[in-house]
Amino acid sequence: MSNLTISQLASVSELQRDYRSLVERIKKVAQPIVLLRRNKPEAVLISVAAYEELVEKKRLCEEGLALEAVADFEKERKAGRLLIAKKPEDLFRKTE
Repeated sequence: MSNLTISQLASVSELQRDYRSLVERIKKVAQPIVLLRRNKPEAVLISVAAYEELVEKKRLCEEGLALEAVADFEKERKAGRLLIAKKPEDLFRKTE
C-alpha cells in the first residue's frame, strides 16, 4: 500500500457521513480510495469501470494459464510421458 496520496484515503466514518462525495471523487479522479478503520486499511473503493477492467484482466490471465496447461498436456502426451489411470489405485503407481 505504498505510494498512496492523502486524496486516496478516507475513513470508514467519512464513508458513512459522506458516501455521495466519495463516490463522486472516485468517478472524477478515476483512482481507488482506501478506507481506513482505526488508521489501518480496511477496504478499497473503486469505480464500476475499474472493477470490470480488473475482472476482465483476471479472466484473460486465467484463460492464458489454462491454454498453457493444455499446451503442456499436449507436449507430455506426444512425448508419451502421461500416466494413464484406469482405476483409482493407478494414481499412486510409481512411474519409471
